[in-house]
Amino acid sequence: MKKNNFENKTKVNLMLVGTVMTILAVGFFGIQNAYAMITGELDLGDRGTEVTELQTYLATDSNLYPSGLVTGYYGQLTKAGIERFQTTEGIVSNGTPSTTGYGRVGPQTRTALNVKLSGVNQLGDVYAPIIRTVGATTGNTTASVNWTASESSFGKVYYSISPIRISNIFDVTGVYSGEPIVTGTLAQYDNNPRVSHTVNISGLASNTTYNYIVVVYDAAKNVSITSPSTFRTQ
Repeated sequence: MKKNNFENKTKVNLMLVGTVMTILAVGFFGIQNAYAMITGELDLGDRGTEVTELQTYLATDSNLYPSGLVTGYYGQLTKAGIERFQTTEGIVSNGTPSTTGYGRVGPQTRTALNVKLSGVNQLGDVYAPIIRTVGATTGNTTASVNWTASESSFGKVYYSISPIRISNIFDVTGVYSGEPIVTGTLAQYDNNPRVSHTVNISGLASNTTYNYIVVVYDAAKNVSITSPSTFRTQ
């Protein structure tokens, strides 16, 4: 009976911590994202920081840029994103990059993009990604945690046999750090933004219950955190 009471209290405490951190995420994690203006024309095969800025902006709208990839390389996915942007803005909706400019960042498209980027600079992105449909599947010594987010975002999974604790997001000097400090082990992380996430964990003990949480943040460092959950290996 004492063991069950302890386990129930632990679960309640974990849920309270997760709930508090979710509230903090909404209230305090917003930070303005300083997008740079695009100064040159961009086309297939281009690389560099301006392509990164372009992709970072496109990734804020999954209708324009579903993959949400920020690679610094202007490939076919970026070209398709610009085509959608040009169509939405009424700039051009057919042709090729060489004939009508469809799919490339020419003078008119660059101007329209910079207007959008200027608006983002002024208003800032203060909305954290919404985490949806979190689930975990397990094997004997493995687990797979998956979820989707409302926007292209970075995602981390922390896991531990012990209860997971979350600390504040400010360093010893009081400077905002952008991410909470989480106890436990950080699962494999590739530092790539996406909407659909799958994180695989290996080297677990069999027939063991693990606590885990998911931390998701966007390019502006707006953070969402799930309430602690558990999975059990087979």
